[in-house]
Amino acid sequence: KEKLINNAITALLSQEGDIAASNAELESQFQAVRRLVASKAGFLAFTQLPKFRERLGVKVVKALKRNNDGVTHASIDMLCALMCVSIQL
Repeated sequence: KEKLINNAITALLSQEGDIAASNAELESQFQAVRRLVASKAGFLAFTQLPKFRERLGVKVVKALKRNNDGVTHASIDMLCALMCVSIQL
C-alpha cells in the first residue's frame, strides 16, 4: 500500500503545473495529493521522499500565479492537510 501511495504522489508531482494543464486538471491534481497525504503512508512520503517538498512548493507557486479561485483553493487546502499531522497519524 505504501509503495502505491508513493508512486501515485511521485506521478502527480512530476506534472509541475505547466501551462499545458487546464485549471480543472491542476485542481484535480491538488485534490488527489491532498487525499494521498491524508494517510499515514502519504504523510510519511512528505517527510521521506527526496524532493517531495521542493516539487510541491514549485507546483503551488505556479498554481497561485494562475489567479484561479478553484486552483488556489485546492492548493491551499492541500497545504492545510499537511499541517494536520495529529489527525492523520
